Amino acid sequence: MSETVQTDCCSAAADTKKPLATIEQTIERAIGLCAPVEGTEVVSLAQAVGRTAAFDVISYLELPLRDHSAVDGYALGGTGTGPFRIVGRTTAGETAAKRLSSGQALRIMTGAPVPPDTEAVVMQEHATVSGDQVTADFAVPAGDNIRCRGEDVSSMDTLVRAGARIDPRHVAILAASGYQGLEVRRKLRVALLSTGNELRDPGVGMGPGSIFDTNRPMLQALLAEEQIDITDLGIKPDKRDVISACLAEAAEHHDLIITSGGVSVGEEDHIKPAILDAGGRIESWSMSIKPGKPITLGRLGNAAYLGLPGNPLACFVDFLLVGRPMIETLEGRLAFMPSPQNAIAAFSWERRAGRREFFPATVVDMSDEGLPVIEKIGRAGSARLMPLIEADGLGVVESEINSVEPGTRLKFFPFRTQMML
Repeated sequence: MSETVQTDCCSAAADTKKPLATIEQTIERAIGLCAPVEGTEVVSLAQAVGRTAAFDVISYLELPLRDHSAVDGYALGGTGTGPFRIVGRTTAGETAAKRLSSGQALRIMTGAPVPPDTEAVVMQEHATVSGDQVTADFAVPAGDNIRCRGEDVSSMDTLVRAGARIDPRHVAILAASGYQGLEVRRKLRVALLSTGNELRDPGVGMGPGSIFDTNRPMLQALLAEEQIDITDLGIKPDKRDVISACLAEAAEHHDLIITSGGVSVGEEDHIKPAILDAGGRIESWSMSIKPGKPITLGRLGNAAYLGLPGNPLACFVDFLLVGRPMIETLEGRLAFMPSPQNAIAAFSWERRAGRREFFPATVVDMSDEGLPVIEKIGRAGSARLMPLIEADGLGVVESEINSVEPGTRLKFFPFRTQMML
């Protein structure tokens, strides 16, 4: 497959007027506008997934709580292969049996506490029983198959660090340590606004030139993966005073305001002056990528501000690249740019060098060295959605590359690993 150079709304001559910010510079500016939200609450472990730990959580117990058997088998009171005389049986949940004397053995189940002076536990698969005697198939190493008290967690170890995003792994270790809940940062409050005279919500009458709003529902879905309180500000027409009043009010009650549309430099792009009218400030206006060059960063009152492009793919890419790090910073987590995989192109593409370009891609094969072989899908243009639906992830061509051939090494952000999603 071969594709020639295409142009879109992000390929304006304005590229040459002033240097565009790199992705890294834009992310740095974005997180510099954000400070972790204040306020905490205590939630149960069941409610904690997706929340951000407000403080370090310390263990006051040792894990395991006691020495216990890692297998079903026989606790041996001595070394060598035996035979050992079986003097009893114990299972998980019972009190530890009396001390084993030399030459004695105890039938033991997984999780059962081992008796004092146990040399090792031999797996039942490696033991032969005859009457009340058990013989090991080989000399079991000292301490084998015994989980020792405190070998996993010592008292006063840090179980969860402040700023960690709680996931099922944290829930597991907190539950094992006897915690019922923990203190987390309060939920982030985010307002979403779409701008554009042409936009309509589903179910609303359509006029000439009207289209359904794509970006607001898409952003709501992306934010739904986080534990965030979302306010839907709806659609506002391309009127500077209307947008300004809406943003000023939203800034009083939210930590982050995200808009889509109106962030370019056209006559009907009113976001920048509307923010200034509302008493806000602007930090950035464009980024050296395609799609997604038009992007606005700033602050309005106590709220950080992110202005995304109106074209859906550009909006999608910019949110993943810049919006996510802003949210992570506001929630008190370490912000990072997703790390791509190495990949190999299965297509030819002639393009204009100068900007890092993201494109929907599907995995068509795996190389001999285990790298995904990707195919570019869809034509150039940031308003198309079907290629995104069909894609396995986003491929990336670096800014200096103007020609891609089969075998060219690229970068790839797969969706299925949630590296970006």
